[in-house]
Amino acid sequence: MQERAMMMDRQMQMQMQGQRKHPARRAMPVRAALEWAFGTECARLDHDEIEAVGGTGWRPFGMEYVALERAQLGTRVDVSRGRSRPHDDAELIATVVRNVLPWYAATLVADLARAGRTPDWMPDARPRLRPAEWQHNRPNRWGKAADAAALGAEGWQPIPRRNRKGVIVHDAVRFTPCVWTPTQSQIAATRRAYLDWWGYLLEVQAALVATDMTRICVTKDMPPMTPWG
Repeated sequence: MQERAMMMDRQMQMQMQGQRKHPARRAMPVRAALEWAFGTECARLDHDEIEAVGGTGWRPFGMEYVALERAQLGTRVDVSRGRSRPHDDAELIATVVRNVLPWYAATLVADLARAGRTPDWMPDARPRLRPAEWQHNRPNRWGKAADAAALGAEGWQPIPRRNRKGVIVHDAVRFTPCVWTPTQSQIAATRRAYLDWWGYLLEVQAALVATDMTRICVTKDMPPMTPWG
């Protein structure tokens, strides 16, 4: 009985040690994982390929290299540049973003994740007819007034009239130039940019789902594809 109890205790200890070595990973959507990597952990993209290849640029080192240096020197090696080193998973996410996407797309995804924002797709925007110019030099108690312009000789013919002195005058026909703002093309451009960003996240998600990270795992949840629909 004592041997059996000792074996059970040993098995429980081994299971606990295994749980400590392999802690449960936190599930995150791809957008939350990017915001954690670039915003919280301050990971960054390697933008200088020449420095990276030549060895003069700062490159993130693996934990094995850091542990070896600490063992040889008998002390902790400071691998940061004025700040703590990002988590290995955050650096791995930055590496995936850099390798999966073109540079312009990678910087866009990283900058938006660092700010915790999505591209501006003009919520509730619709074209409105507005005056092209406003009268800024003539204050009005009713608020700002639209500027007016003469229609010119090519427009309607002015109707002659007599002024107070009996002189016949021809008043120029005036109108208010108006424009549609925002235009349909402007709204469509912002929403195409949002769809491009959504597609970039989909590519990054596919790569991160297949990546073995220690702290987090990326789920297949995505932001809404067409939030304006």
